[in-house]
Amino acid sequence: MKRIQSAMLQQTLKFVLSDKLSHSEAVEFSAKEADEYIRKLDESRIKYTVVSRKTDADGAAVIEVKKQYGTAPTGFYI
Repeated sequence: MKRIQSAMLQQTLKFVLSDKLSHSEAVEFSAKEADEYIRKLDESRIKYTVVSRKTDADGAAVIEVKKQYGTAPTGFYI
């Protein structure tokens, strides 16, 4: 029999700029989307760590997160 000792997901998410908005509005909206994503992680009670948060060359927000996989223990990952 096997059991998961620890598990996590590592994701890099790019919040793509909308072509329906001006560039400055799209950059602002992208940053707000990233903030909203992190807020929802807080509300969901999923264990997570933001590894990095940066702005791409085009102005889009990019975040890299490590987060809990299902209900598996996160061990030393987080």
